Amino acid sequence: MLSRLMRLLLALTAISPIFVSLAFSYATRANNIQLALLAMLGCLLLGLTCVAIIHRCQVNLERLPIKVEKAKSADKEVIGFFVAYALPLVFRGQASASLGEWILAAGMLLFVLWSTNSLQVNPVLGLLGYRFYEVETKEKVTFLLITKTKITSVSNITTVVQLSDYGILEARN
Repeated sequence: MLSRLMRLLLALTAISPIFVSLAFSYATRANNIQLALLAMLGCLLLGLTCVAIIHRCQVNLERLPIKVEKAKSADKEVIGFFVAYALPLVFRGQASASLGEWILAAGMLLFVLWSTNSLQVNPVLGLLGYRFYEVETKEKVTFLLITKTKITSVSNITTVVQLSDYGILEARN
């Protein structure tokens, strides 16, 4: 299982596409190419961090057998993220908030992510071809399953690695 710090980092990678909106805003509204490039670099670094974490999980975490009874797509949750990514483009004010506002927002986000055991849908993984499913096991425990497989039969999912208490990743063969 991932440590709490690694789960936090994986969760934070989900915000990387918002840096594309910020880069556009910085470049077009503030005419600040340097901040736009810095925002794009932030997006790229968080995206690469996400890929690295998932790869390390596939390689290093213990493989566990699983018997899935039911599966339901959770991909629809990605839409909420895209609304959040568009917010910097919708607001017509300044291209950036004050430093204090950024620190407060980041602190609230970190607190929520640190204090919960949940693993959420990550649009960066969606862009990389991963799908998200709510699956229920034989023992009636519900998990968020991350997989590259389009589930057409729940019996096809047999081995996972556990990312968090309620988050699993299909193990590669």
